[in-house]
Amino acid sequence: MSRFLQKWLCDLKTNQGLLGSIPFVVPERPGITPSITTSCWGDSCILVPWALYRSEGDASVLSEMYPAMKRYMADTRRWAALSLLSNGSPHILRFPFQFGDWCAPEGGPGDWLKKGPEIGTAYYANSCRLMAEIAQILGKPKDARKYQALHEKVRKAFRRKFTDGNGHMRREFQSAYVLALSFGLLEEKDRETAAERLLQLVRDKNMHLSTGFSATPHLLFALADNGFAAEAYRLLLQDTHPSWLYLVRRGATTIWESWRDRNEAGEIVECSYNHYAYGAVGDFLYRRICGLEPLEPGYRRFRVKPVPGGNLSFAECSHRCPAGQIKVRWDRDDTYFTLRVTVPEGTACEVILPDGRTENVEDSGTFEYQVQN
Repeated sequence: MSRFLQKWLCDLKTNQGLLGSIPFVVPERPGITPSITTSCWGDSCILVPWALYRSEGDASVLSEMYPAMKRYMADTRRWAALSLLSNGSPHILRFPFQFGDWCAPEGGPGDWLKKGPEIGTAYYANSCRLMAEIAQILGKPKDARKYQALHEKVRKAFRRKFTDGNGHMRREFQSAYVLALSFGLLEEKDRETAAERLLQLVRDKNMHLSTGFSATPHLLFALADNGFAAEAYRLLLQDTHPSWLYLVRRGATTIWESWRDRNEAGEIVECSYNHYAYGAVGDFLYRRICGLEPLEPGYRRFRVKPVPGGNLSFAECSHRCPAGQIKVRWDRDDTYFTLRVTVPEGTACEVILPDGRTENVEDSGTFEYQVQN
């Protein structure tokens, strides 16, 4: 995938607008896919190189994309400044266009677009944070300080505009809480309240999601990382609409653009039936269920911290990093939880077991651990 994505990033740079905007679709189709600065979609010029760097450990993708990232961020900042005219803050991103809670299971495009200011501003803050990290990696401390300062301003503007200052969103919907928690936009004292409100909104939907493209990848993390892992599993394993297993029950062999193939009237929904966005749940399967994630770029150091739950009796995954193949498998019965980890040559692994015990592995090979349930 790295070669494919690097080639795609070349297309993105080629198609970038004169002022920094990114087309809705890359490669663009002139006259069909406009080039307008919009959060999440446009932020891919930062998010994709960052993901490649974290996976491969090669900073060249960051340096090659950095000019395009800066142009995009400059254009985003210009559009955010227009918000000064409508709400007194130059750090709220609502113009020129935001997809908002796109393809949420309830409502239609008009409803999804109305949630654009919260989602746009959340992604704006997140991209500022990533740009500060990227600039530091590339040896650009002046840029790093600039983006870090901007991040703090956008973060404060988000809290001032969209929250009551005590962990409640002024306009409550799942995606707003998910992004506020996942992107670190709240004060630490407010995280518990926000997580509880998110859980209540999930409970209000009978333990179902109501998130669109921009927040669904972060939903399960927002629950599991804030004390609600069991509830995250309940949501993950739902098989009624809207849910991943509902698609399976409907015979899906791909991920769909919509959470359902027919509307309430029984009419076929016109959408793509091979549309990866909601497939981002795979990130949770790797990083929380199996517990595998890098501590250093390229998995030179990585962590295995499984979060077992639901009715799963085992889980396994593998990942081919630059040093070789990492494998993780856990099994559990009524008595024991057993974990096996394969560590490639030249890497180091931190293993954190469900009982909290930590093991640091500096050697290569396959290692087994067991704890009582």
